[in-house]
Amino acid sequence: MNVGEDDICWKMPEKNGSEKTTIMKKNIIFFNPAGVVFSRNTEDRHEFLSVFVEPKKMISSAKIFFEKNVDFKEMYDIDDPHLEHILKLLLSEVRSENKNGSLFMENLTTLLSLHFLKNYAVSNSNLTDNIGGLTKMEYEKILVYVDRNLTEDLRLDHLAKEMVMDKFQLIRKFKSFAKITPYQFIMQKRLEHSRHLLKDPGHSLTEIAYMLNFSDQSHFSNSFAKMYGVTPDKFRKTDDKKHIRKKRHITSARR
Repeated sequence: MNVGEDDICWKMPEKNGSEKTTIMKKNIIFFNPAGVVFSRNTEDRHEFLSVFVEPKKMISSAKIFFEKNVDFKEMYDIDDPHLEHILKLLLSEVRSENKNGSLFMENLTTLLSLHFLKNYAVSNSNLTDNIGGLTKMEYEKILVYVDRNLTEDLRLDHLAKEMVMDKFQLIRKFKSFAKITPYQFIMQKRLEHSRHLLKDPGHSLTEIAYMLNFSDQSHFSNSFAKMYGVTPDKFRKTDDKKHIRKKRHITSARR
């Protein structure tokens, strides 16, 4: 994806020996499948983002969408705002040294693969969408597993293995049932648990962030504020004031 400010003028070799010229505007994406020689010539200096995906994993995941063999075509001039957004989030995570944690990065790469498969894969069979949602028993099993592993480095791969599912299948079934992704669900559970930890003055914000596997205190504080509309520090102070008022009320009633 072209992430620079200027358009890129590519000169691409054709099979007949000639050259084809194409203009790649800002935020325009192109796909180059595995095994196809990547050769582009340009006289100027440009900035663009390259993402490399393991072909075997992509083909294996494609079985969720297609009944038969799947292929990936070389395509240029793709204007896809949703895919652009995912790629920019990936770039931001890399530049910030994964500030939102490994689970967030894993979620982004999974979303990237799902979006690509659903919109740009080519097959000699029709697209299938008959996976359905989780059963109530499967959902309850996930609840128990997540609750038991909130303080661990919980990843989508771990959860998929526990449920004996492909990671992509897990995401689609879970979202169909719960209307949110497994990543969003895990984050919600961690933040809910953090509210109980914040009531203990013996735990600093840094310790709570570490205990619940946030990348750092900043990541924890930003996530908490986004969900509850208040920072963990202010939540703790407000909760302390409520506790003091309640204690005073009990003392007054006894008198």
